[in-house]
Amino acid sequence: MIKYDIYQLWPKFMLRDRNGYAMAKALEAGINYFLRKCQEGIDTVLDVEKMPEWRLDEMAWELNCLYDANADIDTKRGWIRTALPYYSLYGTPEIVRKYISAAYDNVDVEEAWETGGDPYHFNISVDGLWTPEKYEWIQRAVGKTKNVRSILDKIVFNSGKSDAEISAAAAAPSVDIRIRSVTI
Repeated sequence: MIKYDIYQLWPKFMLRDRNGYAMAKALEAGINYFLRKCQEGIDTVLDVEKMPEWRLDEMAWELNCLYDANADIDTKRGWIRTALPYYSLYGTPEIVRKYISAAYDNVDVEEAWETGGDPYHFNISVDGLWTPEKYEWIQRAVGKTKNVRSILDKIVFNSGKSDAEISAAAAAPSVDIRIRSVTI
């Protein structure tokens, strides 16, 4: 930050006078206050780490990037920070994995050649509990990031809570949701 020092520009003879010195110091305090406020404004606009949450939301709209306004602030900062480098990855399995991994641990995107499925089809596996909201969020994330010709076949939630494998395909006829659980 810039800090203004009154001794640089104020005439020396005025600084020797008691009233001149008081006036100079008052101007110095006002100028430094103005410079601090300018720096705060610049940080709000340019520095992702110092941006308030409302600015992150606006920035996401300005960049038209992958973003969820309901996410925590650290996740939002990560999405804004990586928005420009990610533009070259749109339409690839890598961007689908990176975007979903901001909200879930251990995201795996399996392409058709890995699963033996039809061309352009893929599956997603995430660690976490299944909820309708999480399912909808992943659907929106995949819709924003995947290639137009790609088709999501299955979302697998690895919950680790019980031994049963539950199929929730009725929730979304176009996608098979499986909740895989592991006994610990």
